[in-house]
Amino acid sequence: MTVMNCSDISELAPLYLAGEMDRDRAAQFDSHLKTCSECFRELETQARLDARLREILLAEEADVSRVNRRVRELLATDTLAEAVRQVEQARRARRRWVTAAMGIAAAVLLLVSSYLAFPGKASQVYADAAEDHQMEVVDHGPRSWTSDPAQIAALARKLGVDIAVPATLSSGFRLEHAKICGLDGRAYLHVVYTDGTREFSLFLRTRDSENFNAAIRGLSNGRLLRECASGKEHVTSFVTPHLNAVVATDQPSAASLAYARLASAAIQD
Repeated sequence: MTVMNCSDISELAPLYLAGEMDRDRAAQFDSHLKTCSECFRELETQARLDARLREILLAEEADVSRVNRRVRELLATDTLAEAVRQVEQARRARRRWVTAAMGIAAAVLLLVSSYLAFPGKASQVYADAAEDHQMEVVDHGPRSWTSDPAQIAALARKLGVDIAVPATLSSGFRLEHAKICGLDGRAYLHVVYTDGTREFSLFLRTRDSENFNAAIRGLSNGRLLRECASGKEHVTSFVTPHLNAVVATDQPSAASLAYARLASAAIQD
């Protein structure tokens, strides 16, 4: 595997954040971030500012026929202009990140227009998680589940998931039941959480070489949140030092991200 240096990371950061990097280069990028805390901190800063830009833009009507005109109008407003200036100022603090900052500011129109027109390209693991959630949670497919904590813990150990699966999350969500399922040919622990009205799926497996290559939408506990749409569902992923985690819901993108943050906050790894 080719080794990336810090200069490569700064140049490729916009592509990585947009989820448009091919699998091999994304793996090289991830490998560098695991060993370079400085690049990881810079990427965190950039991801936060990029997420702020998206929030501003996505608060507007997403009529694709008017996207280009509306984005140009927003670029002229104080709010978005200030957000872009923040991106540039943050990058000037590190000389080698200036190019990435300028690239982000200059590419806002293209990236946001593309995002609004095409909400996300689902890799197979995202597509499978969305399908599993739809069939087994939304449509209540006739599958075998267990609600017994001891049995759920045994299933987790069987997959090498060496953490205590959270029984409760904040905002009133509790573990309802779980089972083993397959996503992209890999076995995952499928856990369903509910607050009595809403429910979402959390899929867990031991971290491996699998790369989640969707657009980064934010951070939680220093973990990058990647999100995309697949069918009627929205799917968000994050990784911990030892786990791959995927959240799926038939609710809007904001809900998917919120549930991922709840799960990330509860998983002590």
